[in-house]
Order: sequence, then structure tokens, then C-alpha cells
Amino acid sequence: MIIPLNIVEAFAKNVGFDVCGVTPAGELTDRIKPFNGWINDGMHGEMGYMERNGDKRLDPTLLVPNAKSVVSVLLNYFPGNLPISTKPPKISRYALSVDYHTVIKNMLWQLLDSLRKEFGTINGRAFVDSAPVLERAWAQKSGLGWIGKNSMLINPKIGSYTFLGELIVDVDIETSVNQIPNRCGSCTRCIDACPTGAIVSAGVIDARKCISYLTIEKKSQLTPEEQESLNGWCFGCDICQEVCPWNSKIKVQTLRTILPKKIVLEISDEELPSISEDKFVKVFTDTPVSRANYAKFIETCQSIGV
Repeated sequence: MIIPLNIVEAFAKNVGFDVCGVTPAGELTDRIKPFNGWINDGMHGEMGYMERNGDKRLDPTLLVPNAKSVVSVLLNYFPGNLPISTKPPKISRYALSVDYHTVIKNMLWQLLDSLRKEFGTINGRAFVDSAPVLERAWAQKSGLGWIGKNSMLINPKIGSYTFLGELIVDVDIETSVNQIPNRCGSCTRCIDACPTGAIVSAGVIDARKCISYLTIEKKSQLTPEEQESLNGWCFGCDICQEVCPWNSKIKVQTLRTILPKKIVLEISDEELPSISEDKFVKVFTDTPVSRANYAKFIETCQSIGV
């Protein structure tokens, strides 16, 4: 039995996803050399977890027994140009709502449940940016967009402000027919706008220079030079997405489960650098911001000098 793609797409749409695509599970042979080169060059910085399970990152059949299909989904999360993301100290737009890992994974389980009700027993796992899966590569292969010069997946209709997720399952599903060609052309707006030069070549990011990495992933103390490079961001960075032409006409997301939290939007830029730990926990505990932990968040906010 081969499950029709249009049925999977309809179920994904019913759950709330914007776009869905499918490709056969198997080794990403074209990603082996670029990924290993990126690791060997140390561009992952202190993200040691990127060095582990490299074989699984490149081959999902090692993650899910008898895997046959990878179902990739996208969900636009763009909340608009809110003050908290445009006036220092700035927080990246994706981090203003309840943690997307939980929201998207629940939606993926709903999608899998719909497939099981229609087609019987299906074994598989849901993945949302928390396991060794090269999500953007799978989304590209599934026809959901192309990987831009800023390394983000770009969909021609909903841009790059998207959450990605995957279902890797042990059944055959009709494959998405066409991949979308890279449409960045000669545009270099993201490269030109990056204040730290983190985009070292088309589609390649040196995380050690990336503001998102510095404010979230780097665990050791920031150097004075790194502190000066933050450009007003205290958690994450949206600069390369803000200047991307493909994000110029995207719609503001209205899905209730990923709307920015009211309590987050109520925090003033004057309060953020001196927010108490109790209030930090109250405001951010169920958002991606909690990943930075209180001490790092305060250090980063205060280093901006707002």
C-alpha cells in the first residue's frame, strides 16, 4: 500500500500546518561532505551535540526502525514587527510564544493519529529540532522550499519565519513530485546585513560569529568583542530574515497556540536588563527564552548597554 500524498497534505492542513511534503527515507548522501566539513572546521562552536550521532543525522533509518517515508511540515510563526523584537534589548520573534517544540510535536502526533485512523497501524516518531535530524535538508528534499544564503529554509509563499517538523514513518507515502529551485539569485541582502559576518558562504553559517549562537548556545562567557557585536539582541537574532525579500509580504500568524504570550509583550525594554529571577521564571519559563537561563539572559541584556 502506498498512501496518497494528497490525503497526507489534507490531514496536515486540518491539524494546522501551512505546508506538507514527503520524500523517501534514506541516507542524505549529498549532505555528508558539507556537514562533516562544517564540523571539522569547528563552525559549530560549543554545540558539542552536533558532533554526536552524525550517522543518524544523515540517515533517518538509523533513528526509526524500518523507516520508509519522511513527512516534513512547515508552520508560519511570524508575529509581526513587535517592539520587543525591534527595540533593544530584542528577543527573536520565534521565542515570544509557548515553546514551539511542544506545540509542533503535539500537532505532528495529531497528524500521525489521523493517518493511523485512516490506514491502520503506522509506526514512527515525531521530530522537532531536538534530535539528530537535518530538518532543513529534509524539508528541501520534500519540496517545501530551498535553503537560502542565510541557511534558512525559504518557502516562496510563507517565507522563512517557519517552524519545521518531521514524521518519520514505516509506511510508503506518495512522494512530493517537484523540488523548488533556489530563487535567491544574485541577492546578497542577508550576507550584507549580518553585522558579524557569520554567513561565510552561501548557505554556510559560522555559528561562532552568529548572534543567535552567542545569545543562546554559547555557554562560556562572552568576550568583550562578542558583547559589542550583539546589535541590541539579547536572545536570538532575526536580522537575516528581516532583510530577506521573501519575507516582505508574509501574513501575520493568528494560530492561537503560537501567538506571543501577553505577559511577554507586556515586559518593557527598561525592565528586561534588571528583571528579577522570579519574574523571569514567571514570564519565560515555558518559552524558548528559558533555554538561555536567567544568569546568561541578564548578562547578555546588560552587555548591550541599553
